[in-house]
Amino acid sequence: MKKRVLAMLLVAVMIMTAMTACTKKTETKDNGSKTTPAATSAPKKDDNTATPTPNVVEDVTVDVTTYKEAPILADKVAAGTLPKVEERIPDRDNIFVETNDAAGKALEIGTYGGVINMGPAGGGWGLSRPTLESIIRYNTDGSYYPNVIKSYEYNSDYTVWTFHLREGMKWSDGDDFNADDITFWYYMCHLNNFDGKKSWAALKENVNGEDAWATLTKVDDYTVTWTFVNPKYPADFIMNGDFKFCWAPSHYLKDVVPNYEGYEYVENPYWPNPGERDEEAVRLAAQALGISGESTKDIGKAAVYNFWNTAGIPTLSSFVLLTGTKDDPLCVMERNPYFWKVDAAGNQLPYVDAIHFNATSADGQDLLMFRSGDLDIFEVAMKDIASVLQDMGNKAELRSYASSNWGSYQITFNYATAEPHYSALFANPDFRQAMSICVDREQVSQLLSDGFLEPGQCAPAIGNFGYDAEWETKWTEYDVNKAKQLLEGCGLVMGADGFYTFADGTPFMLTFLAYDGTQDESYPVFEQYFKAAGINCALKNLEVGAFDNEVRNTDWVAVMGPHTSIGGLSLYDRVAPFVPVKGDAAEWYGLYGKWYETKGEQGVEPTGDMKKLIDLYEQWAGTPDSAKKDEIALKIYEVHKQNLWSIAYLKSEGSYTLINSKIKNYANNLVSADLYQYANIAHFEVLFKAE
Repeated sequence: MKKRVLAMLLVAVMIMTAMTACTKKTETKDNGSKTTPAATSAPKKDDNTATPTPNVVEDVTVDVTTYKEAPILADKVAAGTLPKVEERIPDRDNIFVETNDAAGKALEIGTYGGVINMGPAGGGWGLSRPTLESIIRYNTDGSYYPNVIKSYEYNSDYTVWTFHLREGMKWSDGDDFNADDITFWYYMCHLNNFDGKKSWAALKENVNGEDAWATLTKVDDYTVTWTFVNPKYPADFIMNGDFKFCWAPSHYLKDVVPNYEGYEYVENPYWPNPGERDEEAVRLAAQALGISGESTKDIGKAAVYNFWNTAGIPTLSSFVLLTGTKDDPLCVMERNPYFWKVDAAGNQLPYVDAIHFNATSADGQDLLMFRSGDLDIFEVAMKDIASVLQDMGNKAELRSYASSNWGSYQITFNYATAEPHYSALFANPDFRQAMSICVDREQVSQLLSDGFLEPGQCAPAIGNFGYDAEWETKWTEYDVNKAKQLLEGCGLVMGADGFYTFADGTPFMLTFLAYDGTQDESYPVFEQYFKAAGINCALKNLEVGAFDNEVRNTDWVAVMGPHTSIGGLSLYDRVAPFVPVKGDAAEWYGLYGKWYETKGEQGVEPTGDMKKLIDLYEQWAGTPDSAKKDEIALKIYEVHKQNLWSIAYLKSEGSYTLINSKIKNYANNLVSADLYQYANIAHFEVLFKAE
């Protein structure tokens, strides 16, 4: 049974990664359909853009002439507590009609009612991932289409981008959503860093050696433009993984915006100066709205950036927080009565009444709850798949998410450390090779994955962009004697206790940072190999916030299971895991990214191949041509292949979700990546429970 399930998983992942690999990102303007179906027509593209390999899209006839709604909403309309559905959502020229899932399969017309039960929400993004609506949305083949916005376009030199909004679209409290909510977000919440995210590269550029920000102009109530001095290409703007939304409910938050030192009013023609509004005034205004936070920084992040975690804040999402918080035993998100999408029959989405997030313990309670039917959707550990499917029969179904990670069980080092002993050692590729070959990957595969994951290296998986069979097997042979020779060639000296020291007698110790217990199971497996090779080591386990803070310092030496690991789907997804250009966002390059981001004022100046990565990235960012971008990206990959700044010991592990068989419209062969917003690619608004 286990081998059969494994074979099924591998086939699914290979199909998925193959689709991802051969796709070029399409520079979409307007898909030519006023109803904006998910995948019913090919988007327009520039002549220099390669045509993507499409999903197999099933034709769906869309003829929406009337709207229908959930019975629970119809009852409220009858009671006079809610406007008619035709008054709550856009007309047929502006409505979003959802016809296909992200893999291109035609959606079933669902039935209303019921609750989807899930496990705990998790971190700050937990409630948003199934529900958040973004500027654009991706399909699994890498194509994308306008989502919250109706369409967009750009001028011939990529300096002016125009967003067209959907007339008649409303916030979850019924207030109109229009251009004012975008200008409010940008000028009153973003440029003064009230949202804590005045770092989005999509909205800034370098002009005469200084950071400059786009000029946002309201053309009319449903049209805005973003104007830059330099070209802003699609990969750096509309496709940017960090630029997910650009709006905030102006009618709700206008009295919360601060205006004092550090949060100064930004002159603009749309929103007047609110006058002096210090931290205490902000706190009181936020408190009146149920927005908690001890400081302006906390309040701004809660109100504008992580808004889905606070009940009452209007949203454009499919579900809105009704009660509880992400950390409570039960957190309830109910359907948005003003949600602006319908199915092909004109039924307002979402289908289910609510999503319940249920807190579980760390002792396997979530698995037990799924087996008993108390959870409908459950992200399952690979080792449990076979037994659960065998035991539950047709009551459960498996859904696979292809991973874009460059291998499993990664370790990396602080290449920007100020400690000269370690900096010289880490810079030597022989040390990294020794750390790689001193581990028996075949045995690790059995111990940590029951043989499911094969030995491999920190490299793109088969089928993914940049896959290289030689890279995948580089430094993977198990040879502890050769590892010792390499370590001694690096200047390390074996001590009487069986562990290496530096040549001057200074102790050599690799203390691996880890967070939230994620490496408690795996570390003992690797420890035995490292110590057998003479490498003294230890594990330092931290809460994730403390972990991130320590990584920002210069006195750590190694990480096991990086928070932001090297590699990923592609540079289109997020640049930070590939190139040291954004702060200390990824552990493997430490403070080199801070040097780039601050133009040399902070951090450590990169040299050699680290600097080469930056040079290549600037070439990549400076061209709109997709084929040329891919050529440059492969050169960046080649630099990584030569250096192997991070070591992985097994091939990449996908993620797997078990669903209650009653759940319909949950696509298969999806992609787990930030660009696709993780669980959002399952389109929770179209899921329904068939009885």
